Amino acid sequence: MTQEIVSSKNLLKLARGFHTKKKLGQHFMVNAEVLQAIADSLQLTAEDHVLEIGPGIGFLTRFLAASGAKITAVELDRESISELKALNLPNLSIKHGDFLSYDIASGRFREKGSPGWSEPDEKQKIKVAGNVPYQITGLILGHLLGEIGEPATNLKQIDRIVLMVQKEVAERMVAQPGSKQFAQLSLLIQYHCVAELVRQVPAELFYPPPKVDSAIVCLIPHQNTPVDCANLKLLRRVIKAGFAQRRKMLRNALTALGAPQSTIDEVFKDLRIDPQARAETFSLVQFAMLTNALDKKLSIKK
Repeated sequence: MTQEIVSSKNLLKLARGFHTKKKLGQHFMVNAEVLQAIADSLQLTAEDHVLEIGPGIGFLTRFLAASGAKITAVELDRESISELKALNLPNLSIKHGDFLSYDIASGRFREKGSPGWSEPDEKQKIKVAGNVPYQITGLILGHLLGEIGEPATNLKQIDRIVLMVQKEVAERMVAQPGSKQFAQLSLLIQYHCVAELVRQVPAELFYPPPKVDSAIVCLIPHQNTPVDCANLKLLRRVIKAGFAQRRKMLRNALTALGAPQSTIDEVFKDLRIDPQARAETFSLVQFAMLTNALDKKLSIKK
């Protein structure tokens, strides 16, 4: 791979020569420095296996393949597949289909109505990368991570995830309690991963440029569940209720669970929680403590 092939100037020329499809959210990153930053964040070696989501015409793929790692690129667009094949990279395997139906463990696409996802080989760790379409970022994160208390089957196999996403989403992914960006997504990410915002990326570094800026986020899955909570389904409900009307005081918002206000008030008093506290000020650990106390109170009252 020569410097000429991966220069920003040449990448822009190649992007302009391709018919991008708005319905697929195709905005190609044409800045070599940013592409290198994604590859560097993965900390690749020749022994690694990388799953690339939506490689398009292979700009990031070039940088990933330069490490010598084995690359599996999952791409939906047939025209992009032709461009990827033309790269003739010996360490690149191309999968044509929708990533949201791709079974990481088996390397196959799951048909509608077929059995569940394959059990992963936890010894065969993979790294995941992608400049993902804005409109399906949430679905992609759900496919990779799962839910609180219901991790995705293949999450155990993932060593590291580096994604380029909309800046606003990236800020929510890494947000901490007390910030205006802190949201349900922040807690989902914290439950499954350690998250870091690698760098912000202005819209003009894409072709065609999107209407918003982007950012690179690095996620490293936890080895063990980071909180002690006996009822994870209730934890999810508590978090959802708390953020459904985020300007409401949390003690009032939690009545959506069907619990009596008096019981909720008892729990807040027992835990010495400010009765005027709102959901965005609570950490994942505090939500777990609150859930455990609510679960115990509700069980006793039954």
